[in-house]
Amino acid sequence: MLRRLPLPCLQTAEALVAVGIPCARAELAHLLDAGSGERAAGLDTALQALAGQALVWPDERGLLHAVPALRRIWPSALGLEPPVAELLADATAEELRSMLALLRLRVPVAKRQRLAVLAEHFADRAWLTAVVAGAPPGVGPLLAESSQSGVALRALAVSASGETGRAARWARERGLLVRAHHGYGPARMPAEVTLALRGPRWHAPFDPVPPEPALVAVGPAEVERETVSAATAFGAQAASVLAECAARPPVLLKTGGVGPRELGRLGKQTQCSEAVVRLVLESAFAAGLLVGAGDSAPTRTGVKGGPRRVVAPSKRAPDPEAGGGLLAVTPAYDAWAGRDPAGQLVDLALAWWTLPFTPTASQDRDGKSWPALISRPASPGCRHARRGVLTAAGRLPAGHGAARSAGLGRLAGWHRPLVDQLPQDSTPFALVIHEAELLGLVARGTLSPLGAALAAHSPEQPDALLESARRLLPTAADRARLGTDLTAVVTGPPTAALAALLDAAAEREARGTASVWRFTPASVRRALDAGRTPQGLAEELAAIGTAGGEVAQLPQPLAYLITDTARRHGRIRVLQPGCVLHGTDPALLAELAAHRMLTTLRLRLLAPTVLLSAADPEATLAALRAEGYAPVAEGHDGTVRVERAPAERSAPLPAQRGAPGRPARSTPTAEELRALAHRLLTAPSTPEEDGEVDEWTEETAEALAARARQLTPSAIRRLASAIRFEHTVTITYQNPSGDRTMRTLSELEFDPPFLYGWCHLSDGHEEFALSRIQDVLPAHG
Repeated sequence: MLRRLPLPCLQTAEALVAVGIPCARAELAHLLDAGSGERAAGLDTALQALAGQALVWPDERGLLHAVPALRRIWPSALGLEPPVAELLADATAEELRSMLALLRLRVPVAKRQRLAVLAEHFADRAWLTAVVAGAPPGVGPLLAESSQSGVALRALAVSASGETGRAARWARERGLLVRAHHGYGPARMPAEVTLALRGPRWHAPFDPVPPEPALVAVGPAEVERETVSAATAFGAQAASVLAECAARPPVLLKTGGVGPRELGRLGKQTQCSEAVVRLVLESAFAAGLLVGAGDSAPTRTGVKGGPRRVVAPSKRAPDPEAGGGLLAVTPAYDAWAGRDPAGQLVDLALAWWTLPFTPTASQDRDGKSWPALISRPASPGCRHARRGVLTAAGRLPAGHGAARSAGLGRLAGWHRPLVDQLPQDSTPFALVIHEAELLGLVARGTLSPLGAALAAHSPEQPDALLESARRLLPTAADRARLGTDLTAVVTGPPTAALAALLDAAAEREARGTASVWRFTPASVRRALDAGRTPQGLAEELAAIGTAGGEVAQLPQPLAYLITDTARRHGRIRVLQPGCVLHGTDPALLAELAAHRMLTTLRLRLLAPTVLLSAADPEATLAALRAEGYAPVAEGHDGTVRVERAPAERSAPLPAQRGAPGRPARSTPTAEELRALAHRLLTAPSTPEEDGEVDEWTEETAEALAARARQLTPSAIRRLASAIRFEHTVTITYQNPSGDRTMRTLSELEFDPPFLYGWCHLSDGHEEFALSRIQDVLPAHG
């Protein structure tokens, strides 16, 4: 929820936690220096936004309250610890009496009253300032440094000695520093002391006004023109990339995903950058247009130590993370390819809008490149980053756009300050802004009409985005201009039928706002090879150049090309026979061709002395001999092949034990046998040996087998048992870059498609993709 809030709301919520709940609005305004003017209006707006999210609300007395979760989010809000009453709640009555006496305050009888007297005087900043001013040398600098950074407090150990130790002890005796009741851990400074030492002029950070990026004047016509250009170009590029995937499916890496070689091939064939190819593949996969190797078997999720809940299979296509195989288009692709350009763009834009990661991010935290379409942990912050970018672009002054994407990124950071930045971002939100520009959602540094429609998209009005896209984007062209230079030019995106016809009969040379194809002898021959006739091809090409309902005349060079290619097409024919029969007697071969008992061979007379059989040589020879003929088999070099039945012989017997040339095994000594028996008796038993394999372990093994395809059955059982009984194991793991490493894991948690555990190598919790685990061994030592 907090990821959706702008910076002033988060600053207000943190300040409210720091002041203490409940608190008066005037006290909060004083801390934020928002007593009047623009800052006061900004505070009112922030409080209204927090109230709208049910995080903060006023009571009947006007005091502000907040949900307890805010305290857990900011345990030390503004660098402030809890107030003195909370820190000294566990102190004894004698300790409170001693503090009051040293501070020269009255000492009530009850503990609660003593704590109330301390809290009352600590709320007086002037009194606290006077106490610190009268402290021995060393106390003031120690407390002042601690109030600004907190470093000195954390470094202050129990055994501190020297001047620092004496100063800390003096402050602890008077409640200016407080340690845990048992005296261990760092000292903590009450919030009242920190605020008093920071002085009356210190205020919590509060930025109610968003940063202003450098602006340039842009008119609505310019924004719309840029939107149409970018959206049309991306739609054409997406159609090209997916058409290439349909014609030549990319090969998936064994470790999962589409690797750099296939990404480069797709980019070269479609004349697209790698960022565009990644964006198209990820969006199309999310939209269900692509499918990878693997299956969508039910997965099990849950926590360590108990049975997992079986989750129904996802409707999403099988995951390319499984590795190997091809990336193919789905039947949904055919329906998508038949839609108009606006419908195609909307499908991909909606898929991009909901992706739980940034599709063009190609590097991990270590700077290593990772493949496209590889499984990554979901990051809800990516969705908020997209919304933040569109929100920032939409809040710019009318008729202006950000001069540079860096300025727009800083503004987006004000709207979504809790969103994590990507390692590849040279400036804030650089990749997200680039993706929005590619899709035509941000144009000339401001929000485009298409971006505004996407930001306002809701299930209640599902067609509003499509209608906006259709108003902006041109309709698909179903006509082409056929030139005398053997080219076909289509202005705007072509329809699927037009693109299929021209791709079948010509070579595409250019893409974008205008697509160009060139007819060549090889391309026309390709169309004839696919089953088109010369007359039919000429009629189809003439139909796409019609005007006013009349069929246009084909340019003479194109008509000549089709005629000349058709004249030479098929003069030589190639077939794959079962075998060939030939002889010197034409009458005998004619008799074979007409023999009713040889119809199963489907004999075909190619020449008076040549017959073609659809059966293989062995079946043909057997059929001819069954009818009383005496054929012979012939080799490829024309010589008669001798048929001789192989003699049956048994397999050679293995050498006997102790045979000459093989050294006999030595008999183990009694001492070796005793050592072996000791190892067997003292070896720790496994759950399998103890018969502890329960139904849950078997279910876990089945779920592991569906995901961990590289593991043997024994390794799967070993891993399932380790998850169930919290054993430590050593795995062989292959990371996305292809490197193999041995990891010893404990505290295992199974949440397909990942395995979580404490890694002894990195000394921290890590996640491992099940499809990359190659072996599982018991941990020793």
